[in-house]
Amino acid sequence: MRPDIDLRAFLDTRGAAILLTLTLLAVLGFAALGGLLQPALTPDGSSDLESTVFVLTLPLMLIIPALTVWITAGEWSDRSIQTTLLQRPGRLGVLSSKAVTALVVFAVLVALTIALAAASTWIGGELIGQRAILSSIEGVMTTQLATLSATFLFSLAMGVLLQSTVLGLVAAIGVPFMVGTAANLAAAFGAETLSDVVRAVDLTSAAVALAEGTAGAFELLPLGLLVVLPLAVGARRWLHREIG
Repeated sequence: MRPDIDLRAFLDTRGAAILLTLTLLAVLGFAALGGLLQPALTPDGSSDLESTVFVLTLPLMLIIPALTVWITAGEWSDRSIQTTLLQRPGRLGVLSSKAVTALVVFAVLVALTIALAAASTWIGGELIGQRAILSSIEGVMTTQLATLSATFLFSLAMGVLLQSTVLGLVAAIGVPFMVGTAANLAAAFGAETLSDVVRAVDLTSAAVALAEGTAGAFELLPLGLLVVLPLAVGARRWLHREIG
């Protein structure tokens, strides 16, 4: 298993350079938007770290799937996987390496996001507004971090299962959007049956409940259906798929 090779291969591509540049610009822009503008919008002129990170989750819900699916499925789409497997025999090792690479990129992105959000919140609250609220870091480490982790795990599962950049992105972005829409409709119309079905596939809510320590056995169902099962099926397909 050589995640350093996969990371270097990912960073050396022109597409990755463009995507990472756009990612940095988006994170910087939304961090400034969330932290610096809060004092003008809040009655007490404060800037809250949790609110800043919440604003940053908006672009990250698109960025995380793009990076994760690209790392895990990109070589299948451009047919360079054949060269990789010839140079590094052992498909399971290559798959594990790509999963670790995706996790490293995700961890660095989240750490950068929280650091920029904290800096922006401090500047907005102390230098522009009346006060900066950094004590809400506990909410960031539960609700927001759980939401981002759910996005990463589902994107990883879709990349491994579908082994296609386009299909993986469509699934990783489209399925959570449909689940969220269905949840809103169920709440609006009071449809209990639909609410139960949505709850069974609502990975984000399950992740937040797990992070807050309020989850029951039912919250493990989305994790099994949307992460464990696709990863298991995708790993089996990865091991046996013919390269054409």
